[in-house]
Amino acid sequence: MKKHLTLFAILCFVFVNAQYSKGTVFFKDSTTLEGLIKIKAFGGIKFKLNKDAEATTYNHKQISGFDVISGNFRYVTNNTDDYVLLNELIKGKIILYSSQVYNPGHTIPNGFAGGGAGMTYGGGSATTYSIKVNDEIIKLGTKIKKKHHQYFNDCPVLIQKIEEKEFKKWDIYDIVEFYNEDCN
Repeated sequence: MKKHLTLFAILCFVFVNAQYSKGTVFFKDSTTLEGLIKIKAFGGIKFKLNKDAEATTYNHKQISGFDVISGNFRYVTNNTDDYVLLNELIKGKIILYSSQVYNPGHTIPNGFAGGGAGMTYGGGSATTYSIKVNDEIIKLGTKIKKKHHQYFNDCPVLIQKIEEKEFKKWDIYDIVEFYNEDCN
């Protein structure tokens, strides 16, 4: 039993430290490179042609995005100097992006009893969505609201399906997929 636990611990350590993923980098000059990619915590990526190569750092100034097993990431902006890295889920007339947001919650000092380190509540993570329509990025949040229907107005069948609740407001992926496949 100890041998199995030791082997399990070693394998977990190896996988946790395997931080580079195979992928493709897309440069702004339309060239690409395949190799190993690591997403940096505070923006940009590290790229290596192979595991023994020297790492090179890139950000939104040099690359438009990259594909790895966990997603197709693209730098997007709304004609400002601010770029954000989003996961491209659907490509079409309307492009669907997602991102993960994390809320650490709120801490009550000393909890209710007046001792200890406190109590945390309300934390968690969620997937938020954005769409790109006519080169404009529109933040949707976690659901399609009535104000977002205007981006699908050229598809009355889809608007009817949303209003009749055939598509729920949280079915963002299905709504964009339907629009791109059946309304163009």
